[in-house]
Amino acid sequence: MIVADLMSPLPETLAPTASLRQAAAALAQAHLNQLPVALDGRLIGVITQRDLVDYGLARGLAPATAILAVMSHYIDWCYEDEDARDVTGRLADADLDSLIVMTRDHKLAGVLTAAPPARATWQDVELAEVSGG
Repeated sequence: MIVADLMSPLPETLAPTASLRQAAAALAQAHLNQLPVALDGRLIGVITQRDLVDYGLARGLAPATAILAVMSHYIDWCYEDEDARDVTGRLADADLDSLIVMTRDHKLAGVLTAAPPARATWQDVELAEVSGG
């Protein structure tokens, strides 16, 4: 089983000029803790709930502030054709909630999330390993 079998389609990307308010609304609507930030189709970072709270609200930034001011430039990601067991293990080991999924030509493909509904499909990975599938 590969990551593409477990990932969800990416609901949207945000531009670095999107506001903190827009990012918060997009994260809430997507039910994710991070969304990719792209410029001219190229991934340049992610905006996380933690970025919004720790670097936006805690510093008193206005809701209209561009997310470029607080976004994370370090991105945890994986390829869509990687072995699902390896990647879900990386998620668990690093205590991550999600990973951005990329194609081999570095285009955004989706998101692998560790949210409870998604973790239910991880059992399929373990069952496949036990049954030799």
